[in-house]
Amino acid sequence: MIQLYHVHKRYPNGTDALVDLTLRVREGEFVFLTGPSGAGKSTLLRLLMVMERATEGQILIGGRNIHVLRDASVPFLRRNIGMIFQDFKLIPRRTVFDNVAISLEIMGLGRKDIAKRVETLLDGLRLGHRLDALPGDLSAGEQQRVAIARALVNEPAILLADEPTGNLDPDLGNDIIQLLLDVGRRGTTVIVATHDVGLIQRYGMRTLTLARGQLAEDLPRQAPLRGGLERGPADRLDLLGQAAMVNPLQASAPAAAEPPAAAAFSEPFAQAGESTAVPAEQTDAKREAP
Repeated sequence: MIQLYHVHKRYPNGTDALVDLTLRVREGEFVFLTGPSGAGKSTLLRLLMVMERATEGQILIGGRNIHVLRDASVPFLRRNIGMIFQDFKLIPRRTVFDNVAISLEIMGLGRKDIAKRVETLLDGLRLGHRLDALPGDLSAGEQQRVAIARALVNEPAILLADEPTGNLDPDLGNDIIQLLLDVGRRGTTVIVATHDVGLIQRYGMRTLTLARGQLAEDLPRQAPLRGGLERGPADRLDLLGQAAMVNPLQASAPAAAEPPAAAAFSEPFAQAGESTAVPAEQTDAKREAP
């Protein structure tokens, strides 16, 4: 699903945020991404979202080399990738409903379809009674759930979360991780960046550790600590709200020779008339730092 080959990210001031990073995350896998502040966790997520571009190396998502993707095609790629930010990034003057619905509006969905999808998702996250509330009227936990709803409403194949529990108390943090685990169980590829070692140990999922921009450790999935995967308060949060929130990898993939993941990410390249894939083994693509 996600492959990085010798990726390097250098900023104009000479700072190396990522150095010769090579890794692979399989389709449907749940992965923790950890390391000290400044290790490159957020930079890696921004590269996957094409919020920034790698200086050197190649990044393949669903078998597609995003290095060749033009800026005009990036929005099509992001339709298959959800992002949860640590500081939520909700629009202050728009309601909970509007914050979640905005990406569907941009995609051109009809009002009835938008209302059904947004309301069903928010009901499942116990936010159905807060549709008309503004972000400033919500608790931190409620704001984070709105941010999660916004990331999930497009039914993404990949979900990226940057320190999603960083602003929450431990109980709320565990609820959020349980929600993300539920998303992963339904086939979505999930990467959670966190510096919370206790959280990582509790759940025992595969863990990638970055240090000074390099992959310092790739710890495979282990048995969680007692209680780590036991269902707690998050049980009461029906993430799907009994709706048909289907993994697009399974829903939209044609009966063709290419794998489902590749099919899901063909659209941004097809929309732009660009090459569908560049074998990473050929040669490292290089790009000047902006």
